[in-house]
Amino acid sequence: MKKKLLALTLTAAMTVSLAACGSSAESGAADAGSTTAASGAAQTNDVLTIQDDDWEGMDLFQVSSWNDMQSLVADSILGTDPETKEATPNIASESVWSDDGLTWTLTFPEGMYYSTGEEVEPEDFIASVEYGKEVSEYADGYANIESMEVDGRKVIVHLSEYQADMEYNFESCFVGMIDKDEIESMSKDEMLWGCHPYGAYYLDEYEPGAYVVLKANPGYKTNNPFVENKGACPIQTIKVVFSGESFTFAEGIQNGEYDVLSQVPMEYYDELCANPDVTVTEASGAQIYYAEMNMTDPILSDINVRKAIIKGMSRDNLSAYMDETLTPAYSLILSKCLNYSDDAVNYYKENYDYDPDEANRLLDEAGWKDSDGDGIREKDGTKLSFTFDDRDTESAKAIGQSLQIDMKAIGIDMQITTQDWSYVNQDVNDGNFQMAYLGLGWSEPFLLLDMFCQRNAEATNPDPDGQAELVAEARKIVDFEDRTAAITEIQKKIMDYCTLLPFADSTSYRVWRSEISGIKYLSLIHISEQMCIRDRLNTRITAVSG
Repeated sequence: MKKKLLALTLTAAMTVSLAACGSSAESGAADAGSTTAASGAAQTNDVLTIQDDDWEGMDLFQVSSWNDMQSLVADSILGTDPETKEATPNIASESVWSDDGLTWTLTFPEGMYYSTGEEVEPEDFIASVEYGKEVSEYADGYANIESMEVDGRKVIVHLSEYQADMEYNFESCFVGMIDKDEIESMSKDEMLWGCHPYGAYYLDEYEPGAYVVLKANPGYKTNNPFVENKGACPIQTIKVVFSGESFTFAEGIQNGEYDVLSQVPMEYYDELCANPDVTVTEASGAQIYYAEMNMTDPILSDINVRKAIIKGMSRDNLSAYMDETLTPAYSLILSKCLNYSDDAVNYYKENYDYDPDEANRLLDEAGWKDSDGDGIREKDGTKLSFTFDDRDTESAKAIGQSLQIDMKAIGIDMQITTQDWSYVNQDVNDGNFQMAYLGLGWSEPFLLLDMFCQRNAEATNPDPDGQAELVAEARKIVDFEDRTAAITEIQKKIMDYCTLLPFADSTSYRVWRSEISGIKYLSLIHISEQMCIRDRLNTRITAVSG
C-alpha cells in the first residue's frame, strides 16, 4: 500500500508576473536535485521567469525532445559527476554493479513523494522501465534488461549482457520515475500531459506554444551528493516562457523580463558578458562539430581527395573564425567524454593534421591539376569542386568560410549552401550530399560511435558490418581502461576512412540575472541525432538554499 504525503495542494489559479524575481544574493534559492531548479531569493508570490524552447509533453518516455527546464519536473534515476562523468545517486540513493556486469542493484529510500502525494516505490521503477520499453524512442539503451525484482527498497536488475553505456542512459532525462498506478490507469494520450513524473516541480498550467507554469513539489527530495538543499524548493512558482528569437531573450534577460535563459544567443555573448546585471556561465558537457563526406560521390570517392581535404584544413585559420564557444577538435571522442584518449588525438595529429604540401601532393597524384591557371584543379574536363552543406548558425557559417578559404589554397572550389540544421540532417540521412556540417553531443562514447559507424554506412563507412561488430564487442568490456583502449582503436579506423573531419568542441553557456544566487550546472547531456532529428537535453541546475 502506498503512503500518501499530507501536504497542501497548490491551486492552479494564480496571477503570474513577468517581472524578474525580487531576489537578493543573501537569500538563496532552491535546490532541485539533479534537475533544473532555479534559484533566487523569492519574495512572497514571486515568480521565477525562465526562457526555454517549447515542450512536447510531461511523459519523459513518450517525448523525443526534452528541453532544459523540463528537467524541473522529471529527475533522472542517476546523476552525473560533472568532473569525472561517473554516475552518482539521484532518485536512487545507491547503484551497485556485480563484477561481471550482469546484475545491477538500485536502492530507492523512503520519504520521496510525487507531487500527487504518493510515495515513490521500487515497483515504480520496474513499471517505468517496462513502460519505456513499449513507448520510448530510446528504449534500445536498456533493451538488455532481462528481468527485474524488488527486494525491500532495492530493485535487482538482471541483464542479458553487459552494455557499457546502459547506466549512462539512466542518467539522462528519458529514464525517470512515474507512479505505477498512473501508468496502469492512464491511456498513452492521457499520460503525455497528465502524468506526474518524480521531480522538484509539477505542471500547473500550460498554454501551448507560449508558456508553462510550474509549482514546487512539497514532497520532493534528492539523493544527489552535489546538491546542498536536498529537500523541496523554496521558490513555489516558476513560469517557463517559450521563445525562439535570439534578440527577444537577449534583450529580455537584460531588462529583467527573464530571470534565467536556458541558452545564450552567441551573437550577444560579448554584450551579455559585459553587462553587470547578468551572469554568464559555462555548462558542462561534450559537443563535437564535424564534417561528413560522401564517399559514393564521384569526386569524393577517391580517398586521396578526402585525405587532401582533411590535411588541407588549418585549425589555426579555423580558430581565427571561431567564437568563444568553439575549440579546435582532433578526435571524435572529446576530452569531456568518458573513454577519451590522448593516443587517439596524437594519432590524428600525426596522420591527418594540417599539411598543405602533402594535400597538394595527394591531389597531384590523383590526377587533379590546374591546367588553365585559374587556381582550381581539374581532371578530364571536370573542375575539382564540391558543395558543403552548412548550417544556418553563426558558428557553423564561420567554420564553413574558413574551410572554403583553405580549400581554395589547395585548388579546390568549395561551394557553400546554408540551411536550417534539420534540412542538413535530412540531406545526410537521404544520402543527398557531398560534404555536410554536423554535430553530436553526448558524454558517453557509444552513441557517438554508433552514429559514426552505422548511420549512412553506404555513404560514409567502407566496412559498416566490421565496424559495427567492433563497437558491439567494445560495449561488452567491463574494465574501463580496456574499454578505452578498444574505443581508441575504433577511432583510428574511423579516422583512416577519411570520411569524417572533426572541426571543433563546442561549449554551451547559460545566463541568469546577477541578483539571483546559488545556481549551479551539474551536467549537460545534449544530442542532435541525425536519424530522428531530435534534441536530448538534460541540463541540471541546482541552487543552494539560504
